Amino acid sequence: MKLILKQYLASLRERQELDAVLPDLLSSMGMNVFISPTRGVKEYGVDIAAVGQVNGQEEKVYLFSVKSGNLTRETWNGSADQALRPSLDEIQDSFILSRLPPEHGDKKIVICLCFGGDVNSGIRQEVSGYEQRNTRGNISFEEWNGDKLAEFIQQYLLKEELLPSSSQALLRKSLALLEEPESSSKHFSFLIDEILSNVTDADSAASSITRINVCLWVLFSWCRDGGNLEAAYLSSERALLLAWDKVKVHYTGRNKPSKSFDRILDTYQQITDCYVDQCLIPYVKYKYALSHAVLSPCSIDVNLKLFDVLGRLAVKGHWILDLLSKSCTDSPPADEESEEQEKIRLRLRDITKSINLLVVNNPILLSPYKDSQAIDLGLTLTLLSNNSELDEFVQSWLTEMVNICIFSFESNGMYPIVHNSYEKLLDHRNKDKANSNYKNKVTEASILYPLLAVFCSLYKLDSVSQDLERFATDKLAHSTLQYWYPNQSSEQYMYSNSETHGSASTDFPMDRSATLEHIKQECGNADSFRNMSAVTTGKAPLILTACRSYRYPVPLHYLEDWITASEQL
Repeated sequence: MKLILKQYLASLRERQELDAVLPDLLSSMGMNVFISPTRGVKEYGVDIAAVGQVNGQEEKVYLFSVKSGNLTRETWNGSADQALRPSLDEIQDSFILSRLPPEHGDKKIVICLCFGGDVNSGIRQEVSGYEQRNTRGNISFEEWNGDKLAEFIQQYLLKEELLPSSSQALLRKSLALLEEPESSSKHFSFLIDEILSNVTDADSAASSITRINVCLWVLFSWCRDGGNLEAAYLSSERALLLAWDKVKVHYTGRNKPSKSFDRILDTYQQITDCYVDQCLIPYVKYKYALSHAVLSPCSIDVNLKLFDVLGRLAVKGHWILDLLSKSCTDSPPADEESEEQEKIRLRLRDITKSINLLVVNNPILLSPYKDSQAIDLGLTLTLLSNNSELDEFVQSWLTEMVNICIFSFESNGMYPIVHNSYEKLLDHRNKDKANSNYKNKVTEASILYPLLAVFCSLYKLDSVSQDLERFATDKLAHSTLQYWYPNQSSEQYMYSNSETHGSASTDFPMDRSATLEHIKQECGNADSFRNMSAVTTGKAPLILTACRSYRYPVPLHYLEDWITASEQL
């Protein structure tokens, strides 16, 4: 386990990775962290500061200057940004004299050179010489390298009573199976369940989520090194949702459980950022690039994977949109938006533009094969509805999708069916799709066509809405057209998926005016959504993440404002 942890530490970057792990580690060691990493705030060489005892010694002040990887000549005193030696000089010349809190002024001070790897042998004498020359009075130096950090993590964060040998075995299995992402994420899911099974109160929730976060970082670092992020993506999604399920009753935004959840949310965001930036965005602009990357001659494989990718991009977009909305609420832009708001807005535009290019360059996204792909479409269309610049694209996409669904059904092609398994889809491709009994059975219910009817109505595609209504009346009379809404049990089961939940409204009307009125009425009746913990605490994208992960339709409450505005026009 120590070797695994050391490899993990060596792979971490300095900012928002290695310096994000240290505060949790120091707190677990019983130390009081009084300075944590803060962007844009000058701390004169100190990244993290804590006071406490290490290995039973007297209480001291520990000042950490953090660097990533091995300590090389370049990162010691070269041209690299924020080389370590100048930071150590700043600590002695400025921080200790002017920034150290007065209550710690009489304590011994340890300046810690902190890095995830080792000191390169070529500069060992320079580093040791610097430490000896500057050790004086109450100031000394320590090196917290990858070996020492791994030992402390194993001793304090992942110690036997907190992460028993069975859990450590699950982590090792997850790491060993990175090339089989489903198996890897399955073992990691068992690990999450085992750690969270001991949660009984706020403190145990905070410590359990912190341990999961460290394990998730280990998994992510190994995935990143191996160039395969799939296991990390799936595991981070489940870790986030299950962590919220345990912490939601304690969440205030300020206490320990809240901070531990916010850190695992940050980890989830970094993993999903890495996934979309490395695996998707660079390739969406090339015709058929992502379709070809599926590496399968079977259109079913391509279809399933690309709709899955579409849903992932959309969920990422919803988190960024939520961040932008909060920023604008907290600091309403006067004449122009702030630098931070512009950065978030540009990031959101990158995501929505990538969705546009993904669909344009991979036409198989015009043709859903499964009715449940309405979930990925719902996530995407709900996101794009917030960007009027893409209205023309969405209208074109909806038109083509409706036309292809109708044509496929009437010509007995690969029309959408209720089954989700790969085997059933293969069977569907080879079946006599003209057989009316078979056709009625595999289209006996639908959330896809009601969803298409909703967005065709909202985008005022009157002729397409009429075609869809006519098709539903003539060809889908046997089908239960319906949609799903959260109910009073959804809060209990939404984030863990331990039981089915929610309510379905059947007899969904397909004509434009009745469709919107029906939704408005159902959303008004299904008031449980507004009382869900993710909504009341300002973390509504958690529900959309759960919809994507556990395959529930997107609640149409996200469209209520648009529906109201549409009726007023």
